[in-house]
Amino acid sequence: MTRTEYRTARRWIRDNGRMAYRWIANSFGWGAADSLRDLADAKDWLQERAEIVAYCKRYGLACNARHTGRR
Repeated sequence: MTRTEYRTARRWIRDNGRMAYRWIANSFGWGAADSLRDLADAKDWLQERAEIVAYCKRYGLACNARHTGRR
């Protein structure tokens, strides 16, 4: 998938939501559709940890980034 095709696919997803994955699979193959779906569903672990630490600070709980590791 080239950069132009990637941008086109992301635009389809932005404009049409999950239905765009079927169009992407037909145009570029299921591998590309699955990769883009995985990117969309991925969690940002650093952001999640920052939210946990902010929550703990807001409520006066003892917590730091080391206590929020993936298990």
